[in-house]
Amino acid sequence: MKHVNNDKKNKEDNKKDNLKKEISEQKPNDNDGKKLDKKDNLINKFLNKKTDFKVYELILFAVLIMMVSVFLTVVVMNDIVSKNNTNSYSPSKMDSELAEFEEVYDLINDSYYKDVNKKTLIEGAINGMLDSLDDPHTSYFNKAETENFNELMNGSYEGIGAEISLDQDGNVIVFSVFKNSPAAEAGLKFNDKILVVNGTSTNGMNTTEVVSLIKDEDRDTADIKIERDGQTLDVEVEKRIVEIESVESKIYEVDGKKIGYVLINTFANNTYEQFRENIENLEKQNIYGLVIDVRGNSGGYLHSVTSMLDMFLPKGAISYQIADKKTTYKYTSTTSESRNYPVAVLVNKSSASASEILAIALKESYGADVVGTFTYGKGTVQTTKNLTTSGGMIKYTIQKWLSPKGNWINDVGVEPTVIQEQSESYEMNPTEENDAQLQKALEVVSNK
Repeated sequence: MKHVNNDKKNKEDNKKDNLKKEISEQKPNDNDGKKLDKKDNLINKFLNKKTDFKVYELILFAVLIMMVSVFLTVVVMNDIVSKNNTNSYSPSKMDSELAEFEEVYDLINDSYYKDVNKKTLIEGAINGMLDSLDDPHTSYFNKAETENFNELMNGSYEGIGAEISLDQDGNVIVFSVFKNSPAAEAGLKFNDKILVVNGTSTNGMNTTEVVSLIKDEDRDTADIKIERDGQTLDVEVEKRIVEIESVESKIYEVDGKKIGYVLINTFANNTYEQFRENIENLEKQNIYGLVIDVRGNSGGYLHSVTSMLDMFLPKGAISYQIADKKTTYKYTSTTSESRNYPVAVLVNKSSASASEILAIALKESYGADVVGTFTYGKGTVQTTKNLTTSGGMIKYTIQKWLSPKGNWINDVGVEPTVIQEQSESYEMNPTEENDAQLQKALEVVSNK
């Protein structure tokens, strides 16, 4: 079970643009000390020996002393270098820089006229520090937000397979139900009002508290009382590993041609595998061309979109470029696999990050059309760092990405080859027939 808080929707949407980076730390070798002890014992044996030394023994002893001396020098120097690398700042300097923060923190805790939550103060301070960077893609996640983020980006989690939200009256409702999930099998539907979970009323609770009730680790099922159309129903929902389906596909017939259609909701860890499976199923049905829909897709993992591009671009073709403070790196397709049928990528102003990488890479290196409106315009790359103390996480910008031709779309967006606004009728009552952007993309591909 996941939750959606409409009051924080914009902030949470930004937090979906996440890319991960593994960090490994090498531990010092504990055997160094043991080796030193053995050499010290050997020296002591020489010094405590009562017999007279022979000439060759004195020479051997002198050589040994020199070796030990060199060894000790190396050990001490390595220790100094290690300490210097570990502590790149002066503790006294850091203490002075944090003194004012500590002073304010103590003042609020001791003298503010109402009780305050220390954890809330710390989270507020972290958010304030990151906000000062004026980067909408650098943000702090508390523990609950981190868990939700990881569930979304991992593509699977243990639960019932539904999202919950608060309606305008503060009631907890079912926001969406995943396909082939326990929630779907139990019959939960959009807008069902959740009244009771495992015997506990949800009245006055927020979505995080309700999710905790549903995820109770001591239970294999969740007993949920819902209200639907004025009737009260009791539903028992099994809890199991739920795979989030981020890719859907179908075939449209246009002028006697089969046009494949693939919708990508996010770029999670398992999205590439789902994408490949859907593409191969479409190709078995002899499609003439393909429409890839990333409208409303705010991005995800870079490795996921990279693998998708490898399926289409010829080996050696540039997929994208990554630039840090010093260097720009070009990333190219690494497989001998490629495709040559017509492709159009459907985009809108909510297509961001990895969606934009996919669109402009296929546009510049494959010759695909981009249909819709200008995209969001997010040309930066983020990484994440887990905060072990609180269980939270920060996501922060480390690089910017460029198109295969070196274009930076930040704050500009990807320019469509075919600009198509959405129809007013679709906004009021969305259907495939009045989806002007989809119909235009199908037309573009079929005419290639």
